[in-house]
Amino acid sequence: MPRIPYVEKEAATGELRKLYDSFEEQFRVRGIPNVVKALGNSPGLAARVFPLANYFMTQSSLEPRLRELAVLILMKRLDCEYGFVRHIEIAERVGLSRAQIDAVGSYSTSSLFTDSDKLILRYAEELTTKARVDDNLFSQVEKLIGRQNILELTAATAFWNMMARNLNALQVGLES
Repeated sequence: MPRIPYVEKEAATGELRKLYDSFEEQFRVRGIPNVVKALGNSPGLAARVFPLANYFMTQSSLEPRLRELAVLILMKRLDCEYGFVRHIEIAERVGLSRAQIDAVGSYSTSSLFTDSDKLILRYAEELTTKARVDDNLFSQVEKLIGRQNILELTAATAFWNMMARNLNALQVGLES
């Protein structure tokens, strides 16, 4: 049960209604997800959060497959069912197999991931669980994906950490 009520699209007016309409268009979804309905209680916050999500999903230079590896591992480590489940379809669309998605929690011993995948997963995991990464890991990942993309990976990981922590604290539930 969510800790705050969802603002349904029918009840949204003004700026929030515009945000809901643009959300469906930007993210190519029908219907407003519960995360959006929860954040709809603060239209000013929602109006700032979702353009950043859109940036990471559609404009970032970071390869979408790498982004989704990071999102899945952080959602798994933060025990955020909503975020993990919502990203399964996205992860599949960008090239992750269902077997990889199911094994992400044990990536370090899994043969389903390349050494490069494991570096990205470890980077996002350490940033999530320790709030930092060591110099060696940073250097390895920067060498792998470049300076701009390590910044994008770090920012995307931080963004979805924020989202996961909001989802968990507010107890946002999966859509029916």
